[in-house]
Amino acid sequence: VVQGIQVAAKQGQGTVVLTTGGRTEKFVMQELPHLPPACFVQMGDFLRYALDTAVEEGIRQVVIGGMVGKLTKMAQGETITHAGRAEVDTDLLAELAREAGAPAGVCEAIRGAETARYAAERMQALGLYAAFHEALTRRVIATLAARYPGKFALRVLVCDFEGNKIAEAAHD
Repeated sequence: VVQGIQVAAKQGQGTVVLTTGGRTEKFVMQELPHLPPACFVQMGDFLRYALDTAVEEGIRQVVIGGMVGKLTKMAQGETITHAGRAEVDTDLLAELAREAGAPAGVCEAIRGAETARYAAERMQALGLYAAFHEALTRRVIATLAARYPGKFALRVLVCDFEGNKIAEAAHD
């Protein structure tokens, strides 16, 4: 992860695109075809190392591509997003569902569930899929902007499990 970001910086790239895996990398490569391959780095679970290196290397534009589970962990402030490191904050997911317009009963069901995917599926069934994911991207940006104030512009793109774009948000 560190070396991938260093390579992009040494090539003079001002943007790095961090993804959580192969599926999200393929998705963002389709969304951002103008960027050279060196800009795309699979960070996996290692958000902290990726962002710290981007700052150290003077990268001014960071794009994160992810899906609901890893993005939820980023939104809740986790910097290592591995499944074994921390539980998904279902209170946060319920709050995002409420912001997106979900009824109280659905929010409570989400609060009592174990996975972020469950929340996404419930929101999709209500027709609130995009609104929920937009709230999630805004929360990721708010969390990371607080941790890295003024260090880089941030854009977050979210896709579903088939690699289809759901939402995005950006912050300078």
